[in-house]
Amino acid sequence: MYAMVMNAVGGPEVLQWAELPTPEPGPNELLIRIASVSVNPADWKDREGHLSRYYTYQFPYVIGMDAAGVVAKVGAGVTDYQVGDRVLTCSYHGKGRWGSYAEYVATPLQTVARLPPSITFDQGATVPIAGLTAWQAVVDKGQVGAGQRILVHGASGAVGSFALQFAKSRGALVAATSSGAKADYVRGLGADFVIDYKTRNIADEIRRWAPQGLDSVIDCVSCGSLPDGFELVRAGGILVSIPTLVGDGDVEGDRQRAAARGVSKVFSVMNDEVAFRDLVSITALIEQGKVKTPPLTAMPLQRAGEAHTLVKEGRVHGKIVLKVAEL
Repeated sequence: MYAMVMNAVGGPEVLQWAELPTPEPGPNELLIRIASVSVNPADWKDREGHLSRYYTYQFPYVIGMDAAGVVAKVGAGVTDYQVGDRVLTCSYHGKGRWGSYAEYVATPLQTVARLPPSITFDQGATVPIAGLTAWQAVVDKGQVGAGQRILVHGASGAVGSFALQFAKSRGALVAATSSGAKADYVRGLGADFVIDYKTRNIADEIRRWAPQGLDSVIDCVSCGSLPDGFELVRAGGILVSIPTLVGDGDVEGDRQRAAARGVSKVFSVMNDEVAFRDLVSITALIEQGKVKTPPLTAMPLQRAGEAHTLVKEGRVHGKIVLKVAEL
C-alpha cells in the first residue's frame, strides 16, 4: 500500500508518499480500505513529536486517527462484518498499529462502527476523534441532562460543534462561545445563547444568562482560555476540560481550586476502548438528522503536510478531509 510515511519527527516535510507492506488484520481485527481520513490538531502535534510521552515512536511511522472506508479483510473470530461493509474508525494509532494516512488500516473491532448509507465517507471521516471526544466529555464526564444550563466553550470548532449538538440532543440549554463571524453558524447548531469571546466578557454574560450558575462547562479550548471557569459553575456542578496534549496548565492546582468551590474539575481524554459503543450512538443521531457533521474541505492525501499547516494556524472552519480513494 501507499501511505504518508514518516522516518523522523519534524515539520510537514517529514510526511513522504511512500510504499509500505499492507497490514494484516489480527484476531478480532478488520483491515479497512480507506476512502477518506480527516485531520485533527493532534496530527500535527504527533508529527512534531509532542505525543512521545504517550507512546513510543517507531519508524517508519504512519500517523492519522480518523478514517472511513470499506472492510477489505476480516481477522480470525470476526463474525459481525463482511468484506465490503461501510465503516468508520478512530484506528488504533499509537498502540502498535500504523495510523490512517494510508490506503489501508488494520484496527481492532472496538474502534470500528458501521457507517450508515446516508452518511458519506467524507462526512464519516470527520466523526471519530472529534465526535468521540465531544460525546465522552458531554455524556460520560459532564453528565449533561435535560433542563440543565451548560456552556460549550469553543463551540464553532469540530469538537465544540459536536458537543453543542450532543448537549441539545439531551435536552440541555446551551450557551456557546465563538467569534462573532461564526455566531450564526453556532446558532444554527442549536445554541440558545451565543457569546462573542472577542468583544464580550464571558463571565459577565454567563452570570446574566445563568444567575444561579451553570450545571456544567464543556471547555473545548483549554490552555487557560477560560480563566477560572469553575467560578461560573454552581456548587455540585462539573467543569470538563478537554486537554490540548501539549500543555494544559496546572492540572492539580485547578482541581484543588475548583474543589474549594464545591465544583468538580475533570479532564476528558478520548477513550478508544469504548469507541464502538459511542460511535453507534453518534452515527444514529446524524442519521436521524439531529446532529450535523462539521463543514469540510477536501484535499488529496498527498497534501497532508499543507493540511497540517492550515490546521495548526487556525485557518480551517470545520474539518479538512484527505481523500484517499473513490469507493
